Amino acid sequence: MQDLSRMQDWPELPALGLLVTLSASAQSIGQAAEAMGLAQPNASRSLRNLERDLKVPLLGRSPRGTQLTAEGHAVAQWASKVIDAYADLNAGTRAIQDARAGTVRVSASLTVAEYLLPRYLTTFTSTHPDIDVGLAVENSSAVIAAVREQRCDLGLIESVSLPEDFPAEVVGHDRLMIASAPTFAEAWTHPISAEELATVPLLVREVGSGTREVLDAALAQFGGARVAGEYGSNSALKIAAATGLAPVVLSELALRDDFSARRLVPLPVESGVALDRELHAVWSPGRRLSAGATALLEHMVSVHD
Repeated sequence: MQDLSRMQDWPELPALGLLVTLSASAQSIGQAAEAMGLAQPNASRSLRNLERDLKVPLLGRSPRGTQLTAEGHAVAQWASKVIDAYADLNAGTRAIQDARAGTVRVSASLTVAEYLLPRYLTTFTSTHPDIDVGLAVENSSAVIAAVREQRCDLGLIESVSLPEDFPAEVVGHDRLMIASAPTFAEAWTHPISAEELATVPLLVREVGSGTREVLDAALAQFGGARVAGEYGSNSALKIAAATGLAPVVLSELALRDDFSARRLVPLPVESGVALDRELHAVWSPGRRLSAGATALLEHMVSVHD
């Protein structure tokens, strides 16, 4: 076992790299600096510091320039082993990163998982066939918990509020709509205001969902929504609304097929009712995204843009 108690006194890697480059191929400090992408004054200073720290004469200076001494060549041979070992370290960690890139764990809120993510994944897997995407479907608050506990690589949420410490990217836009059975809509004769909407019993998603958060925020100053029924399933809400029980509040994405089939019809709402929202990808600030998660995130952002 090596004594690591004095690691702070060990030579710096760039200085050893300069020494190895001088020994192997460079004819001058300037050439060695250029090969390593360093400015010559910085390279010269680094080598002087290395000589001082090792207390070994590494460089012989003459009117013809600077050359390695015999001692310098010996130190360069030992230094090359250090460089090789560090290269092995980098190669090994990259291999681990590449292995982790093969599976991306995604936790997505219900609306995103049902109506947005399939389109993203279809195009993503066609261009990244070696990356598998594992999906868990939860409401937005549960997704945030999964991200915070690092049980997933990416979280996809509909919430209007984001945890302040989470990195985030917009991956889509959406809006909530009020819909009802056609027979119910006959009594809805004009665009309704937020104040009026707060008096109408509505079928809504459960607390903790992004859909419910947007609705509650839109009606907060009027005491919030009146709840005729609360379900954790978009399908259950649409079935209940189609019976004429009450209007339903859901994503436009979730209602398109029902509008086309005339099972439900959109109800007019004043433009001032804040039902638009951004859909976000979020991830843990304490965890670096894998190559696969980064590729998926960049794909979703580019498709959205």
